[in-house]
Amino acid sequence: MEKSKTAGRSILACLFIYLLIQIYYLSSYILPFAQGESWEKLASLLLIQSVFFSGCILAVFVCDLWQHRKRECTSPFVSFLLVSGEGKIKHEFFLQNKRSFLITGKKDGKEVFLEDAGMPQPGRFIYGVCNLTEGNWYLEALSSKRAMGLKRENETMIYKIKEEIPYLLRKSDVIYADTCKILIK
Repeated sequence: MEKSKTAGRSILACLFIYLLIQIYYLSSYILPFAQGESWEKLASLLLIQSVFFSGCILAVFVCDLWQHRKRECTSPFVSFLLVSGEGKIKHEFFLQNKRSFLITGKKDGKEVFLEDAGMPQPGRFIYGVCNLTEGNWYLEALSSKRAMGLKRENETMIYKIKEEIPYLLRKSDVIYADTCKILIK
């Protein structure tokens, strides 16, 4: 966000300096000698100045829009850690350039996996899906046959995730799927 503010301010500062130079040029060189000349040259010069001014303002808006789109597609988290029931880290699922992933498990419920979105591997049950929307991750349970839970920061209670309701994920949340925990990093 600081880069976009700095870029916008730099463009506006350059625009201001340009307009000061243009005003000096108009008042010192054009207007004193334009008494016998047609005003067409002066009008075309002012038109060029207006086009440049509009282009600079458009550049500020385009830079701001580009930064906003970039923020929407960027994950606020680095990865998800899959922790076994014994407390060992089984897998780290990196989120760079990902917009969605599945939480799956074996049919017997003893193992949980984090997979790229799409079709899960054969013989796996889908617990839920996580989607990146406007810079936030949302968790949604796809089936109520296997319970999933969500523990929020500073709370002792684990909330059961209801089917097809998106839950906003925060950095300190813990997701529970059968005997595994999924920590947000």
